[in-house]
Amino acid sequence: MDIKMRKGFTLIELLVVIAIIAILIALLLPAVQQAREAARRSQCKNNLKQLALALHNYHDGHGTFPPGVVSDPNVLDDRGHWAWSALILPFIEQAGLYGKLQPGTIQVAQHFDTAAGQELMQTSLAAFRCPSDTGPKLHGNAGNNTEDSAGSLFEMPVSNYIASNSVSATRATIGNETGYARGMFAVNSKVRMRDITDGTSNTIMLGERCWELENPMWAANLYAVRGNGGSGAPEPSDGNQGIAHAVGGTGTLINTDTGFATPTTSATNKFRRMAYHSLHVGGAQFALADGSVHFISENIDHGSGEATNGTLKRLVAIADGDVIGEF
Repeated sequence: MDIKMRKGFTLIELLVVIAIIAILIALLLPAVQQAREAARRSQCKNNLKQLALALHNYHDGHGTFPPGVVSDPNVLDDRGHWAWSALILPFIEQAGLYGKLQPGTIQVAQHFDTAAGQELMQTSLAAFRCPSDTGPKLHGNAGNNTEDSAGSLFEMPVSNYIASNSVSATRATIGNETGYARGMFAVNSKVRMRDITDGTSNTIMLGERCWELENPMWAANLYAVRGNGGSGAPEPSDGNQGIAHAVGGTGTLINTDTGFATPTTSATNKFRRMAYHSLHVGGAQFALADGSVHFISENIDHGSGEATNGTLKRLVAIADGDVIGEF
């Protein structure tokens, strides 16, 4: 009797093949993820490059860099105040949006009085979003929202990029003494290129702030910021926390993720929500005043207090006269 042999896999052979495939996937998946993150980080770098170029073009046209926040004494505190991001729209190919928003002519609250204006104010722009940050387009948090003329709150679009303001908590006025903003942007500031005496290649202009780490409070706002519940525009008596939606300080290390649960008035949380952080591993990206973009490690010499006694703080100050080494 003839016995025909059928070709096929034994169970052991099948299990070996499955094991080999699993090993290959385990080896390749991290490489794929790293490649994707490298692409996202490259796009983030390009975003910062384009925003830095827009700020330079604004300077060329106006003779100064834009203010970090425009404080209008005729606007109630929580009604919203225009930020630097709205002022550079014509220089990032958004002249049409700028023409409809008319920052400085139309108040922020007036836009939220109409459905069409609300749609404009809630327009999300990819140029202001880091691809590594998977947060929503709108904040969805009352702390970032601004009001219409009747006092109703409206969500603001998220931005991942903030302007350099202070070596500590955010400050309203630029100066080279304790208690003042030592960076390039503040309330109604008009910093000129020649004011950056430390050198444009040694001065931070923009940096990252992610949405997810902030859970979700105090990520940056696009276009405008709210105040802090006072009776007038953002001012020092408010603790300058409202302007932290547009500008940032170095009160804590890059990517600090300690001591934060819900917004409080504690110094740790106050400094942290005004600081720089990203979802890139090991640090965050910054645009310098010369237009170059650098990845700065979260382990950089930070310093302490309000003195410019660390590399990161020295990179923020525009005219402290300190020498900066490699970073």
